[in-house]
This record gives sequence, C-alpha cells and structure tokens, in this order.
Amino acid sequence: MRLKTTVFVLAVVVASFVAVQRADAQDDHLVSSPLSVTTQFSYDLGAQCQDGEGLVVQLRYAGAQPLRGYLVKLAFADPLSGSSFGEQSIQEIRDSREPMIPSGAEWTRNVCTIPKKIAGSATSVTATVDVLKFADGSIWGPAARRESHQLIGTLDGMDFITKTTELERFVSPIPPQKGPLPVEDVESQTIGPLKIKSGVWLDESGKQMLAVDVTNETSVPVRGYLLTTSFFDPATGARIRRVSTKQLETHGNPSDYLAPGSTWVAGPRKFSYLPDGTPASYKITVDLVVFADGSTFGPKKSQESDEVLGMFDGIDAANRIRQDVSANR
Repeated sequence: MRLKTTVFVLAVVVASFVAVQRADAQDDHLVSSPLSVTTQFSYDLGAQCQDGEGLVVQLRYAGAQPLRGYLVKLAFADPLSGSSFGEQSIQEIRDSREPMIPSGAEWTRNVCTIPKKIAGSATSVTATVDVLKFADGSIWGPAARRESHQLIGTLDGMDFITKTTELERFVSPIPPQKGPLPVEDVESQTIGPLKIKSGVWLDESGKQMLAVDVTNETSVPVRGYLLTTSFFDPATGARIRRVSTKQLETHGNPSDYLAPGSTWVAGPRKFSYLPDGTPASYKITVDLVVFADGSTFGPKKSQESDEVLGMFDGIDAANRIRQDVSANR
C-alpha cells in the first residue's frame, strides 16, 4: 500500500551531498522500531522545492498493530567534524475515524530545504524514530522530544470526542460536591491564577490520602491546568517522589470550563512516607494553566504539559471534523 506524498518546508541549510541513513533502534527498547526510515537528498522534486535541493524521506511500517501516528527526528551534521547543521521533525496523525497505517505500508515524505549550499562541506542525515502511537493506544519509542508528547496528547484529545477512555476519566475534573476535599492539615496557597487548597482526606478504609482542590482566582475561564506535587524528606530536602495532576475540560464546551471563582477537585493521591513511617512533606507547583482565550500561565517544564496542550489541539480538531461532517450531511 502506498500513501499520499506530502511536502513540508525545512528551514535548514545543507550541502550538495547524497546520504542514505536508516533509523537506529532506540537504546531504551528491547526491540527495534517497526517503522524504518531512509533519507536521500534530491534535485528531482522540481517546483515543490523551488528548484533547490530537497530531502526524500522514505518510510516503511512493519508492526503488528495498525499505526495511528509517528514522529521522526532528522538531524543534519557535518560527517567529518560532527558539527550540527540543525534538526527537523516530520510527523503524522490519524483521526480515529480515518484508516490507520497498516503493516507493510510504504510511503514517502518530501522535505524542502533552503537551496543555499554550505561551501566545502557535505551533510549527513540521521533519522531517529522518536515515538509511535498505535491504534490500540499503546506507544513505542523514547518520546524524548516535546513535539512527541504534544502528538500523543493530540491523539488522546481526539479520542475524548469520539469515545470514553480511561484517560479521559483520569484527567476530567471532579465537582466539589462529589470530590475528596481536604479535611485535615489543610494548607492554602495562591500561585498565579489559581488558589490551591491541599490536605489530608480519609478514604473508605480510613487511609490518609492527599486531596487537592483548585479555584480560579481570575476573571477569565480556565480550560485546564497541570500541577506537580513533590514529596520530600523535610530534614534533608531529598525528593522521594514526584507526581503530576492534569485536569481539563475534555469536550471543548466553554460552559464547562473552570469559571472565575469556581472550584475543581482532583483525584486523591497516595502519600509518600519516610523510613520512620511518618508522611513525607510535599510541595505543589503549577506548571501550566490554559485559559479560554488560548493564553497560558506557567513555566511548562514538564512533558505532561506538552501532552495537555496537545489534548486541547486534538479536542478542537476533532470538534472541527465533527462539525464539518454534520454540515455536509
């Protein structure tokens, strides 16, 4: 099966040199990538690359599960000195209603480069498969790039519109009247636009759990946020464990966003404990807040924040597709 060829613009300066590279297996996996990648510079792309040199990327998929999305990193370098000429990534995602990429599929992606040459220097290309996401929801690859986590989030967000998933239930906020509110050792802090209350909540068996609720302190509705909780030894400051909490409106309904002055409750978290059996101390920080107008707050240091941003892209894309389908009926 051959898939449609797509052209992408690549803002990288490369030399007149033909190089073929195969994507290596990732070091942190026991099996090699089921997606193989070869690259070759070419002048035969014609007007697609404005009469300049282009890069032909040939892909072949041999996995058992249908493939729904992928991201491949292309690294350009001087083969003698190892000096980097830059990086670029190519990716593709499939909506759950589209045909997936089957085993045995072969296709080509053409990437245009700036026609200017690097005098006296050849260029090598190393293609690395960074992430694959399959039709069953499983993932392969190191997912070392932020774009890979945004791709994962985009596909998850698309699924929120078409079906109920375990992840959707995990990231959906809980109304205060149904949630595990902190009742003991309650602490309150305001970080940017959010007022965060945390403390001990007792589950049905009487076990202590960390409960958190968040109130929007601004005049703008919030679509979602990501908090990080670090448990640590207060005597040494050594971190024991870190967990993230994603909360977001999962269907693109503005009436369900976190309105100004309103509160969302997160699912409870297990405490970490010190060697003497006492609960560890904890600190909550805000990594990302996404507002209804698309603006954001927070350092966005964690890969989970990239996934949240991707989820919103996926939710919005799936809603546009659904609206287009309804309009054309």
